[in-house]
Amino acid sequence: MAAVVVAPQPENQLPWRSIALSNGCTRHPSSTMAAGDVASAASGSKKQDRIMSFENLSIGRLIIHEVFARGPDRALVQPNYGNQLLVLPQEARDALQARITNALGQSSHGVEMSIRDFGAESTWKISKVLIESQGNDQLFVNLSQSIATKLAVAQGNRTIPGGIVVVIEGTCGNPSRSFMCIIKAEPHGGFTKRQANGQLTLEYIKELILTPQAKLYKIGAFLRKDPQAATVQNPTHGWHAFIFDDLITQGNKLTAAQYFYEAFLGLEFPSNSAFQTKQFHALTKDFIRNANIDAEKKLDLLNALTTYLKVDQAATIQVDVFSQNYLVDPVLQDAYTAHMQQKDFPLTAIHKDLSEVQSQLRLRKLTFGHDIKLTAPASNFEDYIRIESIDGDADPQGNVPKWTLITVRDHIRDQE
Repeated sequence: MAAVVVAPQPENQLPWRSIALSNGCTRHPSSTMAAGDVASAASGSKKQDRIMSFENLSIGRLIIHEVFARGPDRALVQPNYGNQLLVLPQEARDALQARITNALGQSSHGVEMSIRDFGAESTWKISKVLIESQGNDQLFVNLSQSIATKLAVAQGNRTIPGGIVVVIEGTCGNPSRSFMCIIKAEPHGGFTKRQANGQLTLEYIKELILTPQAKLYKIGAFLRKDPQAATVQNPTHGWHAFIFDDLITQGNKLTAAQYFYEAFLGLEFPSNSAFQTKQFHALTKDFIRNANIDAEKKLDLLNALTTYLKVDQAATIQVDVFSQNYLVDPVLQDAYTAHMQQKDFPLTAIHKDLSEVQSQLRLRKLTFGHDIKLTAPASNFEDYIRIESIDGDADPQGNVPKWTLITVRDHIRDQE
C-alpha cells in the first residue's frame, strides 16, 4: 500500500512529496558501496602501482606441499612435504603466471600490506633467504617445507580446511625484481570431457585447484623492490608485501582470513590515514547498526557519520569528537568508546583521508521489506528526505504494524 501526500509548499522552497510504505518489517539503513563507484585518484594510483609491480611475471622455481585441517582436539597434522622442484609445461606455466598477475595486480581482492613480523623465524625472513638461495635448490626445498609447517601451525582450529601449498620464486615488473609467493589452494570438484570409443563423456575430477572460477585460494607475496634500501633498524625497507583473498571486497578489506595474513605471513593492514579513516567509518557504522536504539535514531546517526566525515572541515577525526557531538546519550557514548577500544581503534586524533571511503559516502541506501529500496546522494539526504515511523492499519487480529513515512522535498521527475 502506498499513499501520497503533498505537504504545503513553503515560499521559495521545493514541495515535499510524501510516500507511506507498508513495509511490515524492520528498516535497514545502509550506506554500503554502490555500483559504479569511482576510485579516488590516490587509491587509483596505488592500484596502478600494484598492477605494474606484477607485470612481466616469470616463475623461476616452484614446489608444492599439502597441509591438512587440524585433527581431533585440534592436534596438528604433519604436512605432506614435496621433495623436489616441479617443472610445469609451458602452457601450464603461462596460465599460472597469468593467474598470479591478475590476482595480486588487478583483482579488487588483492591488497598491499605492511610487514609486521620480520624476526628470524618469520615468513618474510624465510622468503628473503629463499630468494637469495639462487643455485641452491636443496635449500629452496628445505625452506619451502618450513613454510608449509608454518601454515599448518597457523591454522589453529578444525574449521580451517587443508589444501595444496604452492611455493614460487621468480621475477616480475619492469625493471625485473625478485619476488616470492605462497599459494594456498583448496581442492574442489569439477568435470573434464573425455573421448572414449567414439563417445564423448564427462569425467569427474575430485581435486581440482586454481581454476579461473575457483574462489578457494589465497596468495601471499613478498616483492623485493630495492635490495639496497634495507637497514639494520629497518630490515624490511625496500620490500613490499601483498595478499590476495577472495574474502576481501572493495568495500571491506578487513574480512580477509586473519590466520593467513597475520598468523602465517606476519602481515597487517597498513596503518595509514586512508586505512584508518575507512576503519573508523566501518567500525562506527557497525556500532550504530547494532546499537540498542530505534530505527529513526540509527538513521540520524548514520547521516551524522556521513556529515562528520564528508562535510566537517576538520583535518582530523577522533572517536571522542564524534561521540560528544552526535551520540549525546552518556550510556551510548560509553558503549561507543568501549566498542572502538575493543576493535583496537586509536582514541587519539588521526588525519582524515577519504581516498578509500569516498564510494561509501557517496550514496545512502535504505532497504525495506518487499524489495523496496530508496537511494539518494548522501550529501543531500538530510536536506531533501525526511523519514518517520508511523502506525499502519491494524490487521484482523488488531495488531498494528509499523510503516514508514518518507517525505521527499521534490516532485517525481521520472519513473519506470
